[in-house]
Amino acid sequence: DGKLSEEAKRVYEALLAHGPQPTSRLRVLAGLPPKQGVARFDRAITELQAGLYIVKSGISDANAWKYCYIYDLLPRRFPEVVARAVQISGKQARRALALRYLRTVVAASTADLARLFGWSVTLAEQLVSGMLADRLVEEVDLPGQKSPWLRAVALDGGG
Repeated sequence: DGKLSEEAKRVYEALLAHGPQPTSRLRVLAGLPPKQGVARFDRAITELQAGLYIVKSGISDANAWKYCYIYDLLPRRFPEVVARAVQISGKQARRALALRYLRTVVAASTADLARLFGWSVTLAEQLVSGMLADRLVEEVDLPGQKSPWLRAVALDGGG
């Protein structure tokens, strides 16, 4: 659908065709040789990992330093995770991600959520509005901060 860069598409297709591969071999299979393609390959790997297309699945000694990652397609490596994921809606997934993040960082702004997860501000605002209405999060004022911040409401009733 044109959602991946050309380099990311080539890396993904190499994994699809050849199975799990160490970084050094994957770069060659994707047509991004070390001399010219290191930065492009690294961006493609980052793009594919961030999009949950691929995962690190092991470590190999298949390069000059005798240490590199092996990558595989997420659905092939963790089919049970993918099977569970298709059972939830995008809205449920976004809520779960936002709540997990808020529990980790304690407080964040709607803009922080949008920026971190690559959501539009409108989408993040709609998500936050729904979570506020369902009392999953609450707004808190932080000294020296201009916009209201969000924090996850504890499930056990405590703070």
